[in-house]
Amino acid sequence: MSEGAASAGAGSSDRPPPSLRGLLAAALEALRTRLELAGVELEIHLIGLARTLIWAVTAILCALVALAFGVVALIAALWDSHRVLGLLAGGLVFLLLGALCAYIGARIFHSSRGILAASVEQLDRDQRRARGP
Repeated sequence: MSEGAASAGAGSSDRPPPSLRGLLAAALEALRTRLELAGVELEIHLIGLARTLIWAVTAILCALVALAFGVVALIAALWDSHRVLGLLAGGLVFLLLGALCAYIGARIFHSSRGILAASVEQLDRDQRRARGP
């Protein structure tokens, strides 16, 4: 009987004090909230990215089809007299358009905020608040 009482007493002494348990519970709840916030923020960014990509690809395809029809019309008009000039001009226009799109895409990519930047900022604020004034 005394062994059972001793083992029950040892089991209860392994438990952390109530104040530490409350602190741990609050920390886990804050972490859970931040992870939920990060998940929502990630979802918002992914939806925005998908929407932007769909419209960008659609606009580029429409512009390229229109440009291709224009180049074909130019080549057909100049076929008898300056067909090489028409082909070179069409190729140059497509090359310049590709370079312009690559430049704009790289600029947008480098200027965009990180996906979880707001969550990281919030965690930094929480950390400063926890340290105290």
